[in-house]
Amino acid sequence: MRHKQVLDELAAPALIRSMDEDLAGWVGRRLRDMGGTRAEVRRLVVEPILRRWRCLLQATEVDTTTRDVAWVALATLVHKYGMRADDVTAAALRAIDDLDEAAVLSAAFTRRSPAIRALLQSPPVPPVRRPPRRRAVTFLRPADVVSIELDGAFHAAFVLHLHEDKGGQCPVIEFYAGRFAAPPTVRQLAGRPAAGGARVRHARFSVSGLTYLPDPARQVRLVTSRHSDKPLSAPPRPGEGLYTVTDLISLQQSMTMLFADTGE
Repeated sequence: MRHKQVLDELAAPALIRSMDEDLAGWVGRRLRDMGGTRAEVRRLVVEPILRRWRCLLQATEVDTTTRDVAWVALATLVHKYGMRADDVTAAALRAIDDLDEAAVLSAAFTRRSPAIRALLQSPPVPPVRRPPRRRAVTFLRPADVVSIELDGAFHAAFVLHLHEDKGGQCPVIEFYAGRFAAPPTVRQLAGRPAAGGARVRHARFSVSGLTYLPDPARQVRLVTSRHSDKPLSAPPRPGEGLYTVTDLISLQQSMTMLFADTGE
């Protein structure tokens, strides 16, 4: 049984494409960490991916079948890229049982379930080179406002413009101040300053991987388009960088730092 065969049987191409792009990009950046202990690989490589996809995997408002398919896809892709996380594998094995019992996928999936289980529990083969990456694209446009969920809280960001180079096209965003219990409304963002204040002058990031709307991981949600009320902030001072170049997985740590101990 091959990884592609398993993924094809799940019949969720948009979800799998997004998840695969997340993992391929992140594994490429953390390739040198892949030779560490299982605990190190879990902390440095697997956990940041889980942090993003928990927005779907633990969403009670999402139907069980979608969550089951996502668990199997995640375990398969983690294995494909040379890792295995015991809790991810265990969740995927339970999901296979649920999918078989509900008979929501093809008869071929049920027939191949033992082989899928064996693959996920077999020793993974670490990659020897960086996984190939697709040219960056984004469905976001200037003046879009998005909500980005992180660890159960929601943060709003304004798309300032699109940056384009030989690697592709990425949105440049600036965060509004504030942490919200639900995706914020336009009214809540009116007249709101940029995050960070005097402590972090510019909460601006060019983010590769900030691609899909709707986001299959449910982490990024569109609040509104063609919005005229961007975060209130001062222009960059001479010699000050315009924005930080990052990716969607790394952005999570930047957000943790940006909103830490500020009351936002």
